[in-house]
Amino acid sequence: MQITLAIKCPTCLSDSIKKNGIKVDGKQNYQCKDCKRQFIGDHALSYLGCKSGITRKILQLMVRGSGIRDIAEVERISIGKVLRTLTESTYE
Repeated sequence: MQITLAIKCPTCLSDSIKKNGIKVDGKQNYQCKDCKRQFIGDHALSYLGCKSGITRKILQLMVRGSGIRDIAEVERISIGKVLRTLTESTYE
């Protein structure tokens, strides 16, 4: 199985991207061929478990009968995040 990620320029949303070296911290650097802007391509891979409101949304989905795996897949967060949220929350 092969996974491919389409990287787009965050400024102009162009697909014309070329690799442009590696940063000191080891991250791949890219440059847009259209607008010439440099950027690090891992912005599309950011973890969504820390976004605001995720705790409330997890609890709402659980009350509506969604399963733990379903919540994790729909919200693009880890199963561990869902479990931690459920164990740390107090039901009143």
